[in-house]
Amino acid sequence: MGQVAALLAERRKRLSLRRLANEVGISKSAVDGLVQAYHQLRDMPQPHANWQKLKDWYLREKYAQAGALNEPVDMAILALEMLAEIPEADRRDALREMAGAMAEIYDRRGVRRPAWLARLSRAVDGAPAENG
Repeated sequence: MGQVAALLAERRKRLSLRRLANEVGISKSAVDGLVQAYHQLRDMPQPHANWQKLKDWYLREKYAQAGALNEPVDMAILALEMLAEIPEADRRDALREMAGAMAEIYDRRGVRRPAWLARLSRAVDGAPAENG
């Protein structure tokens, strides 16, 4: 959620709250709450009802800005989308398996593993996965 809030806060510098909320497809108060939380003016809200819209917007914006999704958080969001049908209690293990399978694919083909894969693997082993 922190990366999403950071991108919202960065975009908020250039857009009105209303325009940014319309772009994401959520309420102005939800956007404002996330921006305030990013600036540590309040606790990070848990926008369960908005999480899918926030993820979709975040990935779309990140891809448009960078032309690729290379950050571990980006890959984690995509992987969790692919594993959405797996029960939540098993999702962390499934994500670990997916990262391991990706590593094997790169290794078998003699291609250097991308940096995001190592960071994603460490994150899965050490920090709670973001659930959608």
